[in-house]
Amino acid sequence: MSIVRTALMVACVAIIAACREGVRAIVAGEDSCHYCRMTIDDPRFGALVETARGRTETFDAIECLTSFVVAQPASAAPKAIWVADYATPSRWLDATRARYLYRSRVQSPMGRTLVAFGPEQSATDLVAQYGGRVVSWSELPSLVTVADNSTPTALETVVSGTQHAVQDTIIVAPDGSAPGGIRRLTDAVTRVARGGVVRVRAGIYREPTVMVRQPMTVIGDSGAVLDGEDQRDLMVVGADSVTVRGMTFRNTGTSQATDRSALRFVEANSCVIENNRFERTLFGIYLQRVASCLVRRNVLDGMEGSQTVTGNGLHLWASRDVILEDNIIRGHRDGIYFEFVTNGIVRRNVSVRSRRYGLHFMFSDSCHYEQNTFAENTSGVAVMYSHRVHIVDNRFERNLGSAAYGLLLKEITDSEVRGNKFIENSVALHLESASRNAVIDNDFVRNGWAVRVLADAQDNVLRGNLFSGNVFDVGTNSLKNYSTFNGNWWDRYQGYDLDHNGIGDVPHAPVRLFALLVQQSPPALVLTRSVLVDLLDVAERVAPVLTPETLRDAAPLMRAPRTIP
Repeated sequence: MSIVRTALMVACVAIIAACREGVRAIVAGEDSCHYCRMTIDDPRFGALVETARGRTETFDAIECLTSFVVAQPASAAPKAIWVADYATPSRWLDATRARYLYRSRVQSPMGRTLVAFGPEQSATDLVAQYGGRVVSWSELPSLVTVADNSTPTALETVVSGTQHAVQDTIIVAPDGSAPGGIRRLTDAVTRVARGGVVRVRAGIYREPTVMVRQPMTVIGDSGAVLDGEDQRDLMVVGADSVTVRGMTFRNTGTSQATDRSALRFVEANSCVIENNRFERTLFGIYLQRVASCLVRRNVLDGMEGSQTVTGNGLHLWASRDVILEDNIIRGHRDGIYFEFVTNGIVRRNVSVRSRRYGLHFMFSDSCHYEQNTFAENTSGVAVMYSHRVHIVDNRFERNLGSAAYGLLLKEITDSEVRGNKFIENSVALHLESASRNAVIDNDFVRNGWAVRVLADAQDNVLRGNLFSGNVFDVGTNSLKNYSTFNGNWWDRYQGYDLDHNGIGDVPHAPVRLFALLVQQSPPALVLTRSVLVDLLDVAERVAPVLTPETLRDAAPLMRAPRTIP
C-alpha cells in the first residue's frame, strides 16, 4: 500500500474518538448506502460516518465505508467512524480499533468477505470460526480498492497517484487481447473514469456479480456474453446515469429464495438499457426504486418450466417516469410486471407465451399502455388496484385457458380502454369492481366471452365497440346493470333502421339466456351450436324474462364502424 494512501487514511481518522454512546441504529430496508446507494438489507455489515460537516452517513459494507473514507481530502476528515460488530450488530465499534476478517467464509454485501469484530476478540478464535485472515484498519484500502490485491482501480489511482491513469474508455476482452490486458468486466467498470465508456469485446465472461457504482456506459460488441453459470445475479447497478447497451446476459439459474436477476438497477436515475439480449434468466431486467429510465429494443427469453421456477421479464417496483418500448419478452412468469409505479409508459412491446400474465400491473397510477401485443399468455393480462390508466391501441390475442383474460380490470377507476383489438381470447375483457372507465372503439372478434361486466362494475361506458363472431358478446352475474352500453355494433343485432340514420330503432340485448345458463352450469357449453340454443335465443327475444332489462344498447349501430379483423 502506498505511503500517500496510508497517510491519507490516518489523517481521516486521527480525531476519531472511541465508540460513542447514542449512535443511531441502521434501519434495514429503509437506510441506504451513501457510497453505492443500495438499500441496506443486513445491518451486521453496516457502518456510520459523522462527516466534517456533522452529517451522519450510513454504509452497507466495510468496503463502501473504506472507499468513501480514502476518497476524502484531509481537510474534510470525518469526525467519527463506526463499524457494526458482526457478532453483536447493535454494538458500534471505533473503526480504527476493530479487528477485520478478510476472505472469511461470511459473504459481505460488496463481495470482499469483510467483517468487523471487537478488538477483544481472539484472532485465532475468529479465524477458526469464520476462516480468512485478520487485518487492521490501515490495511483495508489496499484490500478494498485493488481487486484480489492485483488490479488497480480508479479509486486507488486517485488516492495513490500511481501510473495507472483513469481512462475515459476502457476495453475488456476475456482473452487478454485488450489494451492493458483487462480480462474481467468487473475490473473494467471499476477502473473507468466517472462518466466513461467500457467496451466489451466478444467472448464469454464468467465472473462474480458485476457491481456498477458510478455513471458510465457499458457497450457490448456482438457476441459479448455475461454468463452467470446458473448461480448468481449478473450485473447490479447502484448509480445514476448508467447506460448498458449491446450485451447478452445468460444463465442466472433459478432461485426460490431471492429474485435473482440478469440486470438490476437499484435506486438509480436516468438509466438507459437498450439493444441487449437476455437468455435463460430468472428475472431479466429488474428496476427497483428508479426514475426517468428508458428500456428499449431488448429481447428477453425466460427459463423453461412452470411459473414457480420462472421470474418476470421486465420487473418494476416503486419506480416512476420509466419508458419501456420496442422490447420482446417471451416465456417468463409475467412478461411485464408493475407494482407501485407512477407515470410509466409501455409502448410497442411484444409479450408472449408468459407462464402467467403478459402484463401484470398493480397499485400503479397514471400509466400508459400503447400499441403493445399480448398473445398466448397463460392468464392473459391483469391490471388491478390503480387509477387513471390508459390502455390504447393494443392487441390481445389468443390468451386461452379456464382462467385466462385478454384484459382483466379489477378495482380500476377513471381509466380508458380505447382502440384495442381483442381476438380469440377465452374472455376478452373482464370488469370487476371497476368504475368510471371508458371502453371505446375496441374490436371484440372471435372470443369466447367478449365482455364480462359484473354487478360491482359501475358507471362504465361502452361505446363504439365492434362485436363479431364471439360465442357470447356480454356476460354478467346479476339481473341489474350499472354500466352503459350505447352506440356499439353487434353482429347478432336483428333490428331495423326505418329512418336510415345508421342507428337501430330498437335496443339490442347482448346478454343471451344461454350465457346465463352456462354461467350456472359450464358443461352446458357442449350445446353451444345446437338448435336448442337457437330456440332459447328466439324465446328470450320474444318474451324476455331472465336477461337483465337494464343491460341494453339503446342505440346499436347498423353498420360496422371499422373493417372486421
